[in-house]
Amino acid sequence: MSRVLRVFGRATSAGALLPPSARAHERASRLALGLCLIWGAACRSPAEDACLSQFQSAQNVVMQVEAEDLASVTGSIAAVEESQGTCRGAGRDREAEELGKALEQLTAHRDRMLRRAEMLEQRKEISPEELARIIDAGDPKCPRGQAYLHKKSGKRIVCVGPQPVDMTRPQAEQYFKTRGYKQSPGGTPAELRFEYGAELLVLTYADTAGASAPRCVTLYPPPDRSWQEATARLTGVAPARLKPNQPIRRAGGPLAFALEESAQKVIARIGSCGS
Repeated sequence: MSRVLRVFGRATSAGALLPPSARAHERASRLALGLCLIWGAACRSPAEDACLSQFQSAQNVVMQVEAEDLASVTGSIAAVEESQGTCRGAGRDREAEELGKALEQLTAHRDRMLRRAEMLEQRKEISPEELARIIDAGDPKCPRGQAYLHKKSGKRIVCVGPQPVDMTRPQAEQYFKTRGYKQSPGGTPAELRFEYGAELLVLTYADTAGASAPRCVTLYPPPDRSWQEATARLTGVAPARLKPNQPIRRAGGPLAFALEESAQKVIARIGSCGS
């Protein structure tokens, strides 16, 4: 405190030539700075407060994560990613670094779980008749344009199923759940919402049954993936052919496409999403 007072003393004498109102303003400013040095927590910016609040929340989420539940792990990743972005924006490098370490461990664990799930899926036995059928006609459970190698037989199997933007509600639920997406309640009964880390996908159907393709698909890509790549995975159209705010042209007919892009967020809307 004595050092702070000595600084005030020098400032007062140095500012003796200032008019009284200016000297008072200078003393008030320096007093505020001194109080911030003494009571730092009271002088944090709103952005820093948001960082520390989210940091604590992310800690709580990670402490309660269910290590063998893929949805729980991906939810924790989303919480940590959001907190890290907030702390980076607030200039809280120490907290951002700690969150980065946690994120590395969580994503590595998630990837191990996905690889294990894929191995278990590959080990599932299918009858010779079923294998012959999908080798000949293709696998309807994965989107057209993809292919995979059947491990046991060594046969290459072509995918012939619909693209995610063309899936009925039951097809979409099965497709995204088997790929580790977490399903959360929609804004309306006709909505399906899926999350995978920082990625959010909302499929809006004409009704709750969802017997046909969704009329609107809203995509919030994760920060580490371009909107072109994320949109290509949903539509089956090559990223290079996708243009902002231009229809997506494909064999099944064009799809309306609107892109909202800024430094803060990216939102891609596919189909009849309205204004």
